[in-house]
Amino acid sequence: MKPTPFVIVGDSHGDMIDPVTEKAVMAFIKDFKPKIRIHLGDAFDFRNLRKGASDEEKADSLMDDWDMGSTFLRQFFDGGNQNYFLRGNHDERLYDLQGSATGVMRDYATDSVKRFEGHIRKCKAKMLPYDSRIGILRLGHLKCIHGYASGKSAAAVHARVYRHCIFGHTHTIESYPVETDEGQKESRGIGALCKIDMPYNSRQTNKLRHNNGWAYGLMFDDGTYQIWQCNRLGDNFYASTGIKTY
Repeated sequence: MKPTPFVIVGDSHGDMIDPVTEKAVMAFIKDFKPKIRIHLGDAFDFRNLRKGASDEEKADSLMDDWDMGSTFLRQFFDGGNQNYFLRGNHDERLYDLQGSATGVMRDYATDSVKRFEGHIRKCKAKMLPYDSRIGILRLGHLKCIHGYASGKSAAAVHARVYRHCIFGHTHTIESYPVETDEGQKESRGIGALCKIDMPYNSRQTNKLRHNNGWAYGLMFDDGTYQIWQCNRLGDNFYASTGIKTY
């Protein structure tokens, strides 16, 4: 049996998606033709739904965010045989809003959640919640999560908790190895599809670690896998799609 090609992306953030990265990843998918397609979450930004949103954020159009986020998901999952969507903390804002003390907001959130889940079904994708225990996608020996830690120690935290795992959330490309009785394991952050410079992080130095990218690889019948990282260099991305076995 031939190994199954897969692609993993994350943090496209709706109307904040980076157009250069979006064009590149869709061109890559056309060439690589991955059968397994995984979105690690934060498909929408929903900045106007967060607690403490600024007046400027509250004034932003939720419709633009929804339209661009849902369009990307539809295009990304089109052609995949196994599609998975892991909700991220930004996506979860819509679900959190169902607990609002304001009835109108609860009703709006409930209707929007139904629309959200209906769209994921139309994409023929399985959706997992944003939850550190049950929001884990297991494919063979690989675990995929949105991410539950941030900062410079995020990769180390994820490695200690999940061992072999792929995560988004931090918008960084990094890895952290841990020793186990089964050999070395590692966590791997795969970067983001969204713009690196956002209004909220204009004065933050941690954004200097952010980069655009995604992961891809081959899944074998016994659960083992081979994975590669594609990251942005200037306005270009470099990836190998003609993979051979020796």
